[in-house]
Formats: sequence, C-alpha cells, structure tokens
Amino acid sequence: MKDFVEVVEHIAPRKTGALTFVGNSLMPQSRIFGGQVVAQCLMAANQTVGPSLEAHSLHAYFLRAGDPTIPIEFDVDPIRDGRSFSTRRVVARQRGEAIFNTSISYHVDEDGVSHCFDMPNIAAPKNQADDLSTFVGLTTKPGDPNLIDLYQIERQRVTHYLAEAQPPIGRSWFRTVGSLPDDKAIHQAALVMISDYSLLSTVFYPQASSNPFKDFMAASLDHAIWFHHHGKMDEWVLYDCDTPRAGGGRGLSRGFLWSQDGVLLASTAQESLMRLKRR
Repeated sequence: MKDFVEVVEHIAPRKTGALTFVGNSLMPQSRIFGGQVVAQCLMAANQTVGPSLEAHSLHAYFLRAGDPTIPIEFDVDPIRDGRSFSTRRVVARQRGEAIFNTSISYHVDEDGVSHCFDMPNIAAPKNQADDLSTFVGLTTKPGDPNLIDLYQIERQRVTHYLAEAQPPIGRSWFRTVGSLPDDKAIHQAALVMISDYSLLSTVFYPQASSNPFKDFMAASLDHAIWFHHHGKMDEWVLYDCDTPRAGGGRGLSRGFLWSQDGVLLASTAQESLMRLKRR
C-alpha cells in the first residue's frame, strides 16, 4: 500500500446482500487491528442509511481476536429509522462467530446551542513524521511493519513513553499518508482508524515499566466515538488522550481529536485489559 486511499480500497466492505457485506484485512499482522474493523463496520452501515444522515456516535465491543488471513462478514441490522435519528447494529463475524459488535447512531444536520473546551496549548507539528520503524506493538511481530506503517498513517509524538511512572496524559499528532479526496466518508473512516491508536497505550503511562507489552497482557475491550465536526485527516490532527483510572485488570482511556485550528473533531473512550503477566 502506498497511501491511505489504497488502504481504504482494500478493506472497504463489499455488498453481498441488502444488509450483508464482506471485507478483507491488511497483512501481515498476527490479529486484526481493532481500528480496521471499527472503520469497516461504519463503512458498511453507511451504505444502509440515506444521504441526509451522518454518524454522530458509535459504541462497540471487541469480542474475539480476528484472523487477518480470512474475510470478515458484516451483518447490518436496521434497528430504527426515525425522522431525525436512525440506528444501525453491525456484527462482524468469522467462521460463524462474532468477533466485533457495534451500534451506530445517525442524525440529520440541525442547528443548536454550542460550547467546547479549549484545545491544549501544544506546539505545532513539524512537516515530517517520527521514525517509528523499530516500534513493535500488540499485533505485530519483529520484522513485520508496525500498525502505523501498515495502515499508511503518520505520527508525531508529543508525549514520549518513559520507563518510570509519568503523568496519565499521552498526546500525538496524526495524519494519513497521501492526499484524500473530498469525500466525508473517507475522512471519517480515517478518523475512526486513528482513534484506535494511542488510547490503549495511554493506560501504561502511570505505570513504571520499561516494556508494558512484556509486563502486561493487553487488549482493547470496547470503543466509543462521538463525531462532532468534519476534519481533513490528511492534515495533522492532535490526539489528546488521558487515563482517569485503572484497576481490577482494566484501564480506562479518553481521547479528543483536534484540528490544528482548534476545532474538536471527535471524542473517544476505551476500556482495555491490562492484566499483569505471571512470571
């Protein structure tokens, strides 16, 4: 893959029936990157609603590890179509078993009162992405491309991971590789995929660990996104993440995606497994 557009073309779910779809995964990876299947479910559900509706929230659960070597089947359930809101439930399956489940709510555009936090005062991004070629994450093996490179995403770290305990805040700039067409659906798919970077790793910032992926068994348990404004995801966006709490083998993360001019594009939340490994 040379840019993010080719990534979307490869993973985009293909219609097999009125409410059924099938999609592929990128290789190599040992299990399917969660951001991919979230984006695929949204792309499938988008094909079952009218053009006046746009997704405003998504709530999902990761149920089983996905196998990237076989296709994913997507079943869309049109739970409700109202005058202002519509809801879709999407189940992703492999070998007849659900690996992912999400509900997506759609809303027509309408006016209303508004308020918003201020964007954190962070230095503007540089032109070049960080070199992350040596980074190995949860679903990659030594010698394989990391998930940033595989999915044609660029990252600049604002917060760097330290071996000692550090404040529970993680910030990075993200953008897609290559220019994206003027298509809201593609930019939204890119935002969804980017939203699954950083969140899980933020829960390890307050822990003193030289390598949390060796010290902890980790996995995303659920994922939520609230879409606020359209953004250009081929331009740098700030992902401002924090972790309010960890305990009982789970960690909670929140995130806010900001455009460079201070517009809050989306808010996210995720709970993850962070179980200490037995020695």
